[in-house]
Amino acid sequence: MYSGLIIKMTTEKIELKKLKLGKIKVTIIGDSPYLPEPMDFEMLEMYDKKRSNQIYTKDIKSEEDKLLDKKYLTDDKKEGIPSRAFYNSMIRGSSYLFERKDGGMRNIKEGVIVMGEILPLKWKKKRILKHWGKTSGRSGSPKLILRNAYDNWSCELTIQYNTANISAEQIINVLNWSGFHIGVGAFRKENTGNYGLFHVKL
Repeated sequence: MYSGLIIKMTTEKIELKKLKLGKIKVTIIGDSPYLPEPMDFEMLEMYDKKRSNQIYTKDIKSEEDKLLDKKYLTDDKKEGIPSRAFYNSMIRGSSYLFERKDGGMRNIKEGVIVMGEILPLKWKKKRILKHWGKTSGRSGSPKLILRNAYDNWSCELTIQYNTANISAEQIINVLNWSGFHIGVGAFRKENTGNYGLFHVKL
């Protein structure tokens, strides 16, 4: 039965805040040698088998042979550096510039994208760095470890960012502070080393 009640439909206006993205390209100059630190899949296999109580055949691959795998390669098989190394360094380094009340590290973590995966690396000299570590197990006997070291290195970064959240100038500042305080690669400043330091070429 019709009650005589009249319902008026109203149309609500929706206003969308437009996302405006910016993009900059910068040249990174290494201030100390860069040491790649790719995942050692043989060590990962060893730990996985130990956790599941499986038999693991002892690694007999020489350090010289392992050295061939201790680097990152681009799609066209050129030696490179992961874009995530700079992204992670920027996140950590941004803590020196942004207060928590102003967004802190989220300004970089959520407002910036370092484009690409493995970025082409340029260098003037490549050498083998030797240092001593310890084998796993109770004995902990000395073990020679070899790493690739790139001197006077550089690379190009393409960075996309939310212009409402951060400016190009701030991104360059973050990169420079990250290059001094954090670094990239193995034995970087963040991990009490002095490798992988960098700055932005202006």
